[in-house]
Amino acid sequence: MDVPDLTIASSVMASETSTDTERPAKRNKSSGSKTSVDKRVAFCDRIRSATGWFETMARGTWKNCTTDKSRRTLFVMQTPDGGDQFCCVGKVFNARLSKEELMMPLPYDTSDEHTELHVSLGLRPSGENEFWTNYDQDIAKVSESFGALRGKAIDGAFVPLLAEKPDKMVGIPDSRLKRGFGKTKKDIATALESMWGGTGMNGECDIVRFKRKCYSTTVDQLASMDTMRKWLSVVDERGDTVNYVEQPKSIRTGDTVLLWYRVLAQACAGNFHVSLEPRQVMRLGRGDDGMAKGSAGLAAALAAAMERDDEV
Repeated sequence: MDVPDLTIASSVMASETSTDTERPAKRNKSSGSKTSVDKRVAFCDRIRSATGWFETMARGTWKNCTTDKSRRTLFVMQTPDGGDQFCCVGKVFNARLSKEELMMPLPYDTSDEHTELHVSLGLRPSGENEFWTNYDQDIAKVSESFGALRGKAIDGAFVPLLAEKPDKMVGIPDSRLKRGFGKTKKDIATALESMWGGTGMNGECDIVRFKRKCYSTTVDQLASMDTMRKWLSVVDERGDTVNYVEQPKSIRTGDTVLLWYRVLAQACAGNFHVSLEPRQVMRLGRGDDGMAKGSAGLAAALAAAMERDDEV
């Protein structure tokens, strides 16, 4: 589910919203005309049927994308049709996209030469959602799917690599490789489970965090639409591109969104972790400009997770 699917999603959504004001309040059921609800159901079903829908991560495979110039060992999960972008639905818990938000310091060291974009989704059930059918059922599956990524990264990416007993491995010190990770694949898996770092989720598995570091790109440079698209694209309900750097709250807490992302399994600076990299966001509908019940606990969880950046 790569860039073309965002275009499809936008066109389907636009066709639905553009005719709402033209339809009469009631229709003859035998006329065959689709109502707003019909189009919403068709839209959601079409997104769910794509090969990059989040549930297909269970059938995803790992591609080793490490190069001679890499400073990390990098695996990227591939969709069943060979793409590298998956898609999920959720409500925005927190976003760091606008210039105002990006200028605020992060709770860990980072360079002004690079810009970090963050989007976090809350994965708690919230009842009926007017923008997405069967929302709570999908959210429960989203949480389960992301929770399984650590095991997939261990068994599908790093156990086969480490079982070959490599003399060198980018991102892992030679001294650690020399000590080894175990004699059997089961031993290696056990060792990796005990030392594994971030998974992209908080401990309760009700927040998933997507982060993209825009290398050698300042906040001012990111405000250019051409530069922005290189790192993360955002569109509104009608499929129109949004300048999220210059437009505050273009993506805000409570918004229902579709988010396209890549799944990365990495070994870097002696650590192993899963990272979720956002590529495209489509805003399906606005939420209340405030958090739902239980927000204090969620906010505390996110704040604590950001302090322990390696755990989210």
